[in-house]
Amino acid sequence: MILNAMLGVTRVFVIWSKGEASARRVADVLATPADLTVLPARKEDKPEETAPAPHVEFRDVTFSYTGLGENISHLSIRLMRGESLGILGATGSGKSTILNLLMRFYDPDQGQILIDGRDVRTIPPEELRPKFGVVFQNDFVAEGTIADNIRFFRPLSDEALTRAAEDAQALEFIENKSGKMNAPVAVRGNNLSGGQKQRLLIARALAGAPEILVLDDASSALDYRTDARLRRALRTNYRDVTTILVAQRISSIRHCDHILVLSDGQVIGSGAHQELMETCEEYRMIARTQMGEGKEGA
Repeated sequence: MILNAMLGVTRVFVIWSKGEASARRVADVLATPADLTVLPARKEDKPEETAPAPHVEFRDVTFSYTGLGENISHLSIRLMRGESLGILGATGSGKSTILNLLMRFYDPDQGQILIDGRDVRTIPPEELRPKFGVVFQNDFVAEGTIADNIRFFRPLSDEALTRAAEDAQALEFIENKSGKMNAPVAVRGNNLSGGQKQRLLIARALAGAPEILVLDDASSALDYRTDARLRRALRTNYRDVTTILVAQRISSIRHCDHILVLSDGQVIGSGAHQELMETCEEYRMIARTQMGEGKEGA
């Protein structure tokens, strides 16, 4: 009995020393100043009152994670409010990097990124973040209920949750569950299918009534019919929301107002679907592979 008590006391000292060291590290991280500070707005950054500024604009943006090679090179794009942009490209071509720059997870090495004519570097985080509704490529579902996951710690009404779930094509499977919105969700959403998790995440992004909707390969697990219904709901019920879609399927982006085709950080094709079918060989090749478009006699 005495030996077990001594061993227990020894373990307490070991745990205490490890916990103290970990607490110091956490405190150091929390005390570290932010790398991306809010810059003062310059006169030339303010939007002109005579003409509406693009809702989202990239002006000759170049960026590199390491400084050794450009991940994005001289990108320029203008989106008016309510327009949609589709981004297509191979893995590592720079698709997610564009989204990271827009949400100011990084600052560009060259050029400017503007929202409503304001440089994102001059917008405080508490003002910038609520503008976006985002579904990341590897997003997460937390343990709790379906309502908790859609609400995500925001003061949203039940009506807003239901409306977002309906537009995200998630209400159908939610209504079939026992408890409906209060149905339990396991850790990492292990009791949901891949398509159900993606629709739940899209509902989370829509519930906050965002100005800019960012979907980073967020419909890859959806069947074509559900994907088409989702795109129809976005066009009908979110006309004033500027949408940016990153996808591997041309069917998900072919109806976008603008489409970018990327390769190694370079824009190799830009335009609407039909225009790219005529001018961009890589886009045309992907369309032939996925949908059989552009073949002789098709």
